[in-house]
Formats: sequence, C-alpha cells, structure tokens
Amino acid sequence: MLMILRSSYQNADIEKGHHAIRIYERATGAQINPYKSRALAVGGWSEPIIPLGIELFQQVTILGVTFGSTVDATVQESWTRITNAVPAQARTAYARNLCLAHRVQYVQTYQLAKIWYLAQVLPPPTRHTQRLTSTCTWFIWKGATFRVPTTTL
Repeated sequence: MLMILRSSYQNADIEKGHHAIRIYERATGAQINPYKSRALAVGGWSEPIIPLGIELFQQVTILGVTFGSTVDATVQESWTRITNAVPAQARTAYARNLCLAHRVQYVQTYQLAKIWYLAQVLPPPTRHTQRLTSTCTWFIWKGATFRVPTTTL
C-alpha cells in the first residue's frame, strides 16, 4: 500500500484515513502490512508524522516512476535514472555486430520503450531529451558521422 500525504492535511484528516482503513480491514479481513507499505510526504510538512506505523520515505518508486515530495523532484529523479540507464544498455549492446536496420530496431524496441513509457507519465526535460537523442544516434551510427538525419530514422 502506498499512502501519499499532502502538507495541507491536518492530523484530523490522517485520523479519518486511519479510521477508514480500519473499517475496511474489519469488513474484508485484510490487514495492512506496515513493513510492505510506504508513505510519501508531498509538499512541506511542519512536523514529522508516522501514519499507521508506516515508514515515511522521501522517494517512492512505483512501476519505474520515482515519486518525490515535489513535482520537480519527481521529474528530475525519474528522468535522471532513465537517462543513465539507456547509455549503459547501449554500451552493453554495442559489442554485438548488428547491421544498421537491426541497430535501429534495437533502439526502437529496447531503448525507446523505457523512454516512451516514462514520457507518458512525466514530460522529459530538454537536457534529458538531448542526452537520450545523442545516445541513441551514437548507438545507431556506432560513433561515425550520421549518414541520415535523425528525424528520418
């Protein structure tokens, strides 16, 4: 379970959420496991809280997206992780002896899949887009001069 707590919440709101969860637990027989749960404080909090005994985290990663306490932190952390992963993946695949068509297919199938997935959730900052573009074109052309414009590929 993930519990997202905005700074505009009051302690009474947290108690209402706690009460609703306890009613759900009694009705279904299910129980929250605080060791498998995460709480994320979003925004600025004046005092620390520990909801339902669940540990409070500064960042939480869900389905490959790293959420932080602000939108900027979420965007930067998620895109930095992808921007660092794609070149590492390209270097690993670089040792393979692939023809141009297979290199383009590899970029589209494996490298861009992560990028497209994250771009559906968070728009990429310009600096990350530029770095990812240069990584993909470097892999396609194997470090040689580009023979075809990137837009054509």
